[in-house]
Amino acid sequence: MILTALLLLALLVWLWQDTQQARERAILTARRTCDAQDLQLLDGTVSLQRLRPGRCHDGRFCLRRTFVFEYSSSGNDRQQGFVLMNGPSVAMVGL
Repeated sequence: MILTALLLLALLVWLWQDTQQARERAILTARRTCDAQDLQLLDGTVSLQRLRPGRCHDGRFCLRRTFVFEYSSSGNDRQQGFVLMNGPSVAMVGL
């Protein structure tokens, strides 16, 4: 019983840390994408929209996360973009 609880706690801690690392990479990717397109990244952050199991490019199990962010071209509009993370790597960015 105690061992199961400890394993579950360890899994939750790993999931939280892994998601934080993926979030940091998604923020950097969103910022670079907006800078390259001469857009303004609004609020300077991303939010996790979707988390699901998947396969990495090498065939092993990984988590697929979709982060969304808001950007503006003129400062008067808000549009939504996304960063799709496939494990630790960026799979796609959409504006």
